[in-house]
Amino acid sequence: MFAIIIREMEEEFVLIRQHDHAALSAALARAASDRFLPAGRFSAELLYAIEQHDRGWIELDETPIWNDAAGRPFAFEDYPLLPKMAYYRRGIEEAEAVSPYAGLLISLFYTAFFEGFEGAQVDAFRKREEERQRRIRMNMRAHAEEAALDMARLQLFDSLSLYACLNDPGTPKEHEHPWYRAGFGASRKLFPDRDILSAGWEGPGAVRFSAPVLVRELTTSLPVKRISRRFAAEIGIDAAYSRTSWTYEEIAWLPPE
Repeated sequence: MFAIIIREMEEEFVLIRQHDHAALSAALARAASDRFLPAGRFSAELLYAIEQHDRGWIELDETPIWNDAAGRPFAFEDYPLLPKMAYYRRGIEEAEAVSPYAGLLISLFYTAFFEGFEGAQVDAFRKREEERQRRIRMNMRAHAEEAALDMARLQLFDSLSLYACLNDPGTPKEHEHPWYRAGFGASRKLFPDRDILSAGWEGPGAVRFSAPVLVRELTTSLPVKRISRRFAAEIGIDAAYSRTSWTYEEIAWLPPE
């Protein structure tokens, strides 16, 4: 089954692999200012967590499956809950095997998704991950508050990348995806006394931040597949995905004016 990021357009679907989105998150994090990503004893582990936080989806993003109810391929938002949790756990375990602290952050990141959810499966997932979190914190001598701040940084750079993934380049503010139209909520956790961080498109190839997120202007390249709805209907989404070449969206990330 498929759990890719989907940008729905009138005539086409724009498909972005989760791990490519995570790579964009990491590219932004590596260029981040000290204010947004201060140096600390777990800096390398935090960067690894940002880069690898969606690695559980790598295998899933190779073969799309059509979602009849939604009229599009399955995406990460509507992927069935039980297999979603299984792949979350797989990604956490793979990251932890390389960097226990990164595994801790990714575990915190995913358990936050289920706040407000109820049910035996969700409770079991949450209990298992909370046990993992306690074990890693104890072994790493990591304070809960320290890990919570680093997880908020992971959330923020995840959101900055998703902003580019979910919005077609150049989208006017009023037509942006609703998740980040009013800004990036994760910035509130890091800077509760400051204005919420926001971003906006300046033409089809540039995004400008409202605060100095980066130490310099940065240009990134995001791999996407643009598949026409007609083509997908004619030969099926799996074949259409296989026959469509990757293209690349070049984005310049700009400091505030």
